[in-house]
Amino acid sequence: MRSEEIDLREYVRIVRRRLWLILLMVLGCTTGAAYISYATYVPLYSAQTKVYVNNADALDPFSRGAMTIGQMSANNSVIETYKEIIRTPIIMDKVVERYPQLDVSTEELIRSVSVHALNNTSVMIISVTSLSHERAVMMVNAITDVFVTELPKISPGHSAVLLTEAKFAANPSPVNEKRNTYIVLAFLGSLILAVGIAILLDVLDDRIKDEADVVRVLGISTLASVPKTRLRSGRPRSRKGAKGRIGEEAYATVK
Repeated sequence: MRSEEIDLREYVRIVRRRLWLILLMVLGCTTGAAYISYATYVPLYSAQTKVYVNNADALDPFSRGAMTIGQMSANNSVIETYKEIIRTPIIMDKVVERYPQLDVSTEELIRSVSVHALNNTSVMIISVTSLSHERAVMMVNAITDVFVTELPKISPGHSAVLLTEAKFAANPSPVNEKRNTYIVLAFLGSLILAVGIAILLDVLDDRIKDEADVVRVLGISTLASVPKTRLRSGRPRSRKGAKGRIGEEAYATVK
């Protein structure tokens, strides 16, 4: 193994020498990533609603009064409870019962819904992900309607106000549209890997392959080189014929 340091010019030389290997690896990895990304891609659509939740001690959010810090803190603390209540059969069973046109099970609703608070406020965002945009909109609106209706019954003194309802979009975009990103990452990753493998193979190769290797390893300059020649047919010259001509040329030179 070579012990001397390889400078930038050496890296360029190695890349040029093994360019075929680099291009082959990059092309193969990028093509494979593109095929997998498009062949296995399943678009997912998401729809969401916004709900304001408060308790009996809190002021109406649309009134002129302002909530105290303690009241806001109390509202934020119960939001975590509301998030879990939404994802329980007590809500989802009623959604299945009241909206039979959805043709969905309780378990499917629980798996598809997610709830989180908006920047630590009393506003909750209810989201549903589905294979169909229309289905996602209908499901999230149904879940929100049941939650707003049932919350006062489940937790007396607490209420929820619907702020934003999910709407149907003319041209909805999938939430998992990242195919081009995966292809670019595959291209960059395979390029880095291919260059690294090319450099490693060259470092492990101790053979002298050209004049530059002779100068670097032996520290001497070459006086001449024997170029590769081909017959008119395109085939390399035979060793026997090559040796005879080389000997004749050498003899003539000495003479």
